[in-house]
Amino acid sequence: MMSTATVSTKGQVVIPVEIRRALALEPGDVVTVDLVEPGEARLRRRESLDELAARFTAWVAPGTPLLESASDLYAAREPSRP
Repeated sequence: MMSTATVSTKGQVVIPVEIRRALALEPGDVVTVDLVEPGEARLRRRESLDELAARFTAWVAPGTPLLESASDLYAAREPSRP
């Protein structure tokens, strides 16, 4: 999907409605703009903390205790040493 927009004298750009809809952008949402290469940029909707947490906890089986650190992870995987 390609749309056009004009840069204002203040450097502002209005994101076209079809792009806002495709990205599920709502007023107040934060977006990131990355320079991909000279002359090309990428605009992405930044996920909320709740969305990020849901995505990462989906990887963990229900009932799995969450560990506090990488040290806890290694200790849980290694057999006990006398």
